[in-house]
Amino acid sequence: MWIRLPQLAHGSAHDNRGTEIWSTQQHIDVVARAVIRCFDEVARQYGESAYRGKWGEHFPRTELEALRTTWRERRVERAASPTAPPR
Repeated sequence: MWIRLPQLAHGSAHDNRGTEIWSTQQHIDVVARAVIRCFDEVARQYGESAYRGKWGEHFPRTELEALRTTWRERRVERAASPTAPPR
C-alpha cells in the first residue's frame, strides 16, 4: 500500500496539485494494525462519548470492529497458508 501525504493550498484541491511532504510504502497488515491501535488508544484515552466533542463525529466503532475482524481473519488465512502471496 502506498501512502502519500500532500500539502495543499486549498483542502478541496486535487492531490496532484499539492507538494508531497511525506510518503511511504507499507504492507496492508502494517497499516491496518496501526489504524486499529490508534483508534483503540483514542477510545481508551478520551472515551467514545468525548470523541464527538473533540472530532465532531461519532466514534467509528462499527467501522473499527469491521476492520479488526477482517484483519484477524486475514492473519488466520495467512497462518494457515504461509506460502500464499500477500493480498
